[in-house]
Amino acid sequence: MNIIKKLKYFILLICVSSCAQQKAEDTVRLIPEGYVGSVLITFNQEDGEPKEYEDGKRIYIIPENGVLKTQFGSNYGVQNHQFFYVNKEGNRTEIPFVIVQEPDSIAKVADKSKIFAFAEDALGEGFGMNPEKGKYTIPPARSFYIGNLLDIERAYREKEKFTFKNQKKQWIIK
Repeated sequence: MNIIKKLKYFILLICVSSCAQQKAEDTVRLIPEGYVGSVLITFNQEDGEPKEYEDGKRIYIIPENGVLKTQFGSNYGVQNHQFFYVNKEGNRTEIPFVIVQEPDSIAKVADKSKIFAFAEDALGEGFGMNPEKGKYTIPPARSFYIGNLLDIERAYREKEKFTFKNQKKQWIIK
């Protein structure tokens, strides 16, 4: 292969990889103190919580039931996110985020009974058919789990059920 072809492939590779890592808005997720369980943030909701920013970051104030409907649009791409417990006085305590898909990251955690944020998923807009009601739209969302790392498999199962149940409530039937 000549040098021109190699250069073209290299430039194409750089363009593709830079597009795949688009920058998203950074976020701060405020969770009620003591909450343990699944969280679902659903985007593009007309009746959702209004957009709120703090120091240029999106603020997501998670309600007691763990389901936030927001007027923000979806937020895909590379982002920094922070998780905090918030008490009734508004004081924040950071909740560390762990990427549990990387085996080394769990092995490095000394106290697996401590509370972490983990198992984050970005859920794109989707469509489906219901034999009784017809076509429906599933709004884009993000989900994650707040809890300890002692039983990750149970946490994932719970999060899947929670996400499906709460997303189903928000399907838009057409």
